[in-house]
Amino acid sequence: MSTITEIESSADPKPTSADSATEANALGGESSFEKRDRELFDTIAGKYAAKDRSPSARPARRQRLLQTLAALPERSLHGKRILEVGCGAGYSVDYLPADYACYLGIDYSEMLIDLARAERQTDRATFATTNARDLKTDEPFDIIFMIGVLHHMDQMDEVVENLVSLLAPGGWLVVNEPQPSNPIVGIARRLRKQVDASYSDEQLELTGREMESCFADAGLTSLRQRPQGLLSTPFAEVPMNPSWLTAPASRIACGLDRGIEAIAGRLLTPLTWNVIVAGQKPIDPQSTTQNSRTPAE
Repeated sequence: MSTITEIESSADPKPTSADSATEANALGGESSFEKRDRELFDTIAGKYAAKDRSPSARPARRQRLLQTLAALPERSLHGKRILEVGCGAGYSVDYLPADYACYLGIDYSEMLIDLARAERQTDRATFATTNARDLKTDEPFDIIFMIGVLHHMDQMDEVVENLVSLLAPGGWLVVNEPQPSNPIVGIARRLRKQVDASYSDEQLELTGREMESCFADAGLTSLRQRPQGLLSTPFAEVPMNPSWLTAPASRIACGLDRGIEAIAGRLLTPLTWNVIVAGQKPIDPQSTTQNSRTPAE
């Protein structure tokens, strides 16, 4: 079982243990941008967590997570060690298949991690307040994923490089990010900034090609890219009422998205809200195929 090396371990070993007083030190090197973002999410933690409690949002948020992991060539999580960066209040634990070996969720919002620990922590799922750029563990992970997180980071290359160092050889880093291809989606995002307090206004918009380049520079191979989220994404981001109407509508949108994405594949990229990019850490450190790209199905 791994522990975070900056954080004191408990006497009873678990996948990860954390002492909140020590964790605060892990945030000492944060940039002014990260500090503002962290303070925002501390302020709106309850409202942000409410998204995963909303009957209309839960189906779409679950689908977004499962579609992100479906970009990996091996879809089974059996026996896998998993790290989620930007875990929020920890609701991924509800959505993941339960046969993983252990899960660590990290976030730089102490308030969100407090909620995650209170409601979602188990003997195999633990949470820590820390910055992805500085995280160190004593055992590597098989899968590291983040959803809607990378564009919040103003030192993206450093973050990705550190996460790659935490992967086991053959392990995968996979991200799901908003992407700017669809101008209508861009307008919707600008409008959302005006009405949704959880949508911070200092955010990058990353293309799939930009993320692939970042992954390749960090040494990842077998790069894969796929579009995600056509009709279901608005349900995932904004809880809607009345739930008796919006919850069934959300489930219908999820079903339509699954079918459309399965048929159209990457042809949907100019239309979708998000793009998924995945890369594998080479088993052979001398691999000469660093920039190889494997089309996702």
